[in-house]
Amino acid sequence: MADVLTGNPFVSKSAEPRDRDKTIQRVLLGLVIVLSIALVAELVYHLAIAPRLAISVIDIENGTVIPDQELLSIAGVHIGMMYFRVDVDELADRIQAVPAVRNATVDLVFPNRMKIRVTQRQPLACAVVDTDSGARTLVFDEEGVVFRIGHEPSAEMLPVVSGLRFPAAEIGLRLPDLLVGFLESLRTLRDEAPELYALFSEYRVVRKNESTFDVVLYPMHFSVPVRIGTRIDVGMVQYIVMMLDMLRREGRLENAAELDFRSGEGVLRAKGGDRG
Repeated sequence: MADVLTGNPFVSKSAEPRDRDKTIQRVLLGLVIVLSIALVAELVYHLAIAPRLAISVIDIENGTVIPDQELLSIAGVHIGMMYFRVDVDELADRIQAVPAVRNATVDLVFPNRMKIRVTQRQPLACAVVDTDSGARTLVFDEEGVVFRIGHEPSAEMLPVVSGLRFPAAEIGLRLPDLLVGFLESLRTLRDEAPELYALFSEYRVVRKNESTFDVVLYPMHFSVPVRIGTRIDVGMVQYIVMMLDMLRREGRLENAAELDFRSGEGVLRAKGGDRG
């Protein structure tokens, strides 16, 4: 009675735990419902929607002379391919296996688009190989990959790399790995100073053993070859040209056999083996 008279209603001490249990049960039930809906939605997506998502748009950024349709055929790409069954790395590898292709990438854009980007190898130099049907011109890039064969106007402007042996005149042949470093430095020279790159008509590879070689340069405006090591750069070529011009003005090139530049200083070797 005292509780009623003072205005303080009686509250059971066990009510609060029961309310907490009910709240927890509601939360758990809500989570179960949400997870069930998410599971059903995922099942519907994978079983009903995803299998019907197909490639309907193919964008090609083709930097080669290979026709778009031929590239698609090589990759095995076609409209209607199932989006989630496409292996982009495998498709890119198929395209990049073509010797004329420098790089290929394939990307997917949800929900139905494929993007293909292809770049081609750029000619750096050429080599002439004697075959049963006559001399053939092999064109290759800085990786030493032969990707063109035969006479073409652009090959006439390329320097010749001689002193190489090829088992046959075939697309896809690769120059020895030993030479790749020199070819990459030659590409850098071409990109940084094309006027210096164009000063030489021939680069003769002189193998000393299985792991080392020299390169002999044949300048277009001087009659004396220049022997260097395994790399070439802008500063080196500028120094070589300056020295050749000075020696010619001094009349010292007439009896010269070679300018040996392997030490970086330049040693003029006279015909007969004497140093100039």
